[in-house]
Amino acid sequence: MKILAFDTSSASGSVALVDDNVVVAEWTSSSVAAHAVWLLPHIDGLLRGVNLGIRDMDLFAVANGPGSFTGLRIGVSVAKGLAWSLGKMVVGVSTLDALAMNFPYAGMPVCTLLDARRGELYAAIYEFDGGSPRAIMAQSALTPEGLSAAIAGLGIIKTPVIFAGSGLNAYADYIKTNVKNAVFAPRPLWHIRASNVALAAFEITRAKTFSPPQPTPVNGV
Repeated sequence: MKILAFDTSSASGSVALVDDNVVVAEWTSSSVAAHAVWLLPHIDGLLRGVNLGIRDMDLFAVANGPGSFTGLRIGVSVAKGLAWSLGKMVVGVSTLDALAMNFPYAGMPVCTLLDARRGELYAAIYEFDGGSPRAIMAQSALTPEGLSAAIAGLGIIKTPVIFAGSGLNAYADYIKTNVKNAVFAPRPLWHIRASNVALAAFEITRAKTFSPPQPTPVNGV
């Protein structure tokens, strides 16, 4: 199954082609122009680079939030438009889930963070089972104080917690001061990779029943 996936949920951007669970090609940038400007040209360039066309895709996958409303609207609209025009399937994947997949064999909890603005964070906390993330704190919109209290309430405060995501741009100092044993992932791992969006979508499709050629909305897309 050839899956074209992309992420437009924040200031970064990513496009990937995955064949079942094998990454064929991927482009990721930490900072992109307006999503409406870069997305379609980069989809076209990625597919041309592997001698495939948009009609060769079996499934479209997109990060569907939380994140920037404008960015998410663009990404979801493009995914739905491509799927419906070609009679293919479309799957939405949580941005925080996809970000957590940057750490498939982490030996400690992983907290993924996005800046929700207005003094809040989008956050979720994961443990890993066989390389797959399992949420031990569901994604939530929290103040930094609420996040530190939630971590303490989970009883993992004595265990190092890996933090990753663009939310660190605004709240790294607070977390470093107020969350004991906080570990910050290297900055390149703060960005959502479209290949993880595709791999998550592949796992979702294996657990769902679809009826092509009419595309089936999944996970809110």
